[in-house]
Amino acid sequence: MPREVVYEKRIKIPSDCEVSLEGKTVRVTGPKGTLERTFPEPQTSIRIEGNEIVAWTNISRKRTRALVGTIIAHLRNMFIGVRHGYTYEMKIVYSHFPITVEVHGKEVHIKNFIGERGIRKARLIGDVDIKVTEDDIIISGINIEHVSQSAANIQLACKIRDKDRRVFLDGIYVIRKRKGEEVKSIV
Repeated sequence: MPREVVYEKRIKIPSDCEVSLEGKTVRVTGPKGTLERTFPEPQTSIRIEGNEIVAWTNISRKRTRALVGTIIAHLRNMFIGVRHGYTYEMKIVYSHFPITVEVHGKEVHIKNFIGERGIRKARLIGDVDIKVTEDDIIISGINIEHVSQSAANIQLACKIRDKDRRVFLDGIYVIRKRKGEEVKSIV
């Protein structure tokens, strides 16, 4: 006899998206591409009812209810990604030594950072598109986790150690995050 549903959350499937569910693996297809994600948490379950996805649990613990909300948040991000995409804009900031940024496959090479002779490298995650101009870097893709982690890797590669950060402000920083047409500014 199945246990009763204690907590559930629903998210509506957008009209221009297709969703398939195999076990706990959800595949979302939209105008910009396809994303797939597995939710392995044994305390939660997922089902499709009409034009909604329902994440539910039959355990009434606070942490398990939070997992249901996390699943819905991931699905929402997947829907936005396959319909509109995500874009992170980064600014190259330097005071004395001009920084040169080049893309080599899945790596970003940062040259002449605060006058260093070596090359700092940052890894690009997943399937992201990157455009480098003189003072800007634009990273875009449909998976928010890949886009944001790639931007974080670039920003972290330019971290200054053993110097006063109030004086040495050089680096590459995220200045704007866009999802679809919505703009969030960090500055």
